[in-house]
Amino acid sequence: MTTTPIEPEHGSHGTLLRLWLKLNTAHDLIFSDANKSALKHLVIKLSIAGFAIHLALIFLARSLPHPPLLIAEVGRNYLTAISTPFSFILFYEVLTLIAALPASTTRSIANQFEIVSLIFIRDVFKDIAIASQLVTGHRLAHDALPVFLDMWAGLLMFLLVAIFQYVALQRVRPPGTPDRARGLRRFIAQKKVVAIGLATLLLAMATYNFGVFAIHTYRNLTTGQSMPGPATTFYNDLFTVMIFTDVLILILSLVVSGQYEMVFRNAAFVVSIILIRFSLTEGYPYGAPLALVAMVFGILTLLVFNFHMRLQNDLSTG
Repeated sequence: MTTTPIEPEHGSHGTLLRLWLKLNTAHDLIFSDANKSALKHLVIKLSIAGFAIHLALIFLARSLPHPPLLIAEVGRNYLTAISTPFSFILFYEVLTLIAALPASTTRSIANQFEIVSLIFIRDVFKDIAIASQLVTGHRLAHDALPVFLDMWAGLLMFLLVAIFQYVALQRVRPPGTPDRARGLRRFIAQKKVVAIGLATLLLAMATYNFGVFAIHTYRNLTTGQSMPGPATTFYNDLFTVMIFTDVLILILSLVVSGQYEMVFRNAAFVVSIILIRFSLTEGYPYGAPLALVAMVFGILTLLVFNFHMRLQNDLSTG
């Protein structure tokens, strides 16, 4: 009689455990090396195809005497086609970010820094296309200045990503204990489940954005009028989702350690990603400086964290 009320609890616990194991197995299968390699080759093919199609549409826009509105809106500057393959590469980087989520918090943050740097360097090609139309009398118009800001900001971000990764390699690991090892295994398993949910959500977001684009294109074809684009962009939504994902991981990390240094570091990383999110919605000239400040803040956070960990290790062995 005493076991009767406990059996449902064990049954429920067993079901959750089996689901948990299936999700972890699904993660390892989905993000296997073979699948990642296949995805990379697919992205390369899509990038080449997208680049070629974009160039062909621009050629038609320049060649046809009265091109359809849909083709005319592509523009007449061949330089704008360069941004198309970058869009596929950026989406690949997003999936790489999700795949790296269970591995390391610093690796995940570094990937997010990489993505925002690629967004800014992609914008350089768009800016160049605009700037080439704003040069009159061998003088550069004021509206062409964003190309230089995005260009140098992208280069500085490239440097800051390298510095962040270097500082991350210098981190001091806390002494290992059986409890910490068990907590770390559980934390990694939890992040795999989060990665599965995040991948599902981002694919749904990408499908939604593509659907909105398709609807606008259809209306353009049927009405012959230019239609406005989506109110939000995929990458703005991405970093919004990543803010909440990083907060969730911050909470889950307490399983491994509730250490002040670890909690502060992860919370500061969330602040850094929030600033990056703002940088993508702010116009010229505030977006690029905000992103740079976010990266510098992340690097300084990691430097101070490493100093704290060395101090703690010295105190524990002293």
